[in-house]
Amino acid sequence: MQGDPIIKVREMAFPRLSAPDLDAMEAFLIDFGMVRAHRTDETLYMRGVGPAPYVHVVERGEPGFIGFAFEAQTREDLERIAASEGFSAVEPLEAPGGGWRTRVTDPHGVAVEVVHGIAPAAPLGDSAPRPLNMGTKFERIGTVQRIKAGPSRIKRFGHLAMNVRDVKASIAWYRARFGILESDRINLAPGMPVAIFTRCDRGAEPADHHSILFASDMGSGGMPGLNHLSWEVCDIDDLLAGAEHLAAKKRAREWGIGRHLLGSQVFDYWRDPWGHIHEHWTDGDQLDASVPVGDHSIDVGAASQWGPNPPPTFGRTIAPQPR
Repeated sequence: MQGDPIIKVREMAFPRLSAPDLDAMEAFLIDFGMVRAHRTDETLYMRGVGPAPYVHVVERGEPGFIGFAFEAQTREDLERIAASEGFSAVEPLEAPGGGWRTRVTDPHGVAVEVVHGIAPAAPLGDSAPRPLNMGTKFERIGTVQRIKAGPSRIKRFGHLAMNVRDVKASIAWYRARFGILESDRINLAPGMPVAIFTRCDRGAEPADHHSILFASDMGSGGMPGLNHLSWEVCDIDDLLAGAEHLAAKKRAREWGIGRHLLGSQVFDYWRDPWGHIHEHWTDGDQLDASVPVGDHSIDVGAASQWGPNPPPTFGRTIAPQPR
């Protein structure tokens, strides 16, 4: 029987990447749908239209994946996890919105932060989905629909996928500290998962189908690290118009557009100038803690319900950068 986790995190906050040219990274992220929140000589903070003061952090350095942040539900939870083995003391978060954090390094060298108390920022315009007339549900009466050309509206950071040496051991490490729940397993054989989608445990409150996907690193040459990063856009038109904008800017599409099977979201994946995969998604599944884990054979893979199959380059590892 599994023991209780130290805390149950609420959601994802932001990832940290490194890149040698912050100007080039900022230009890509603007095309992707973000705007600058703050920038220093060494660090770039980018945000979307929602209340989060930033949803993407890039530090100057060799191209790589540094880590990511969970949001704690309470200050008490932050203090509790900080008192656990391997975690740093609570310290101020020197970034837009302030707040506090503790830090730990996971078994694969990924820097994991737990943050709390980041002050929200004023939203940058409307983040509501556009009203649709579909089937028997008509939300737009007497008003026409006009979509402006341009980047997507980024709503928030949603999830990431990591390639790991041992899927079950990795999840056990994260579950014991952060209380994540399994949503769906992809199994090579019964009891032999090669990928597991996990979500935050919010009890009766629904959460995204997955906050972290743990995938076997067999497909990346036995090297653990980043598979991809993902941001929710405000609606389907944001995803489609954003794709046209990125294509016009000659950005590198990796995979899309399609609808996933596990998680159900409509997706579109693009690579930044150093190969990190950034995903737009919308219309994903929401599950509360009562929904049991699903088990699937490996045949289900990362298949789309519609849209193209993944290219052989999808999920190529971006190794963690030592801190």
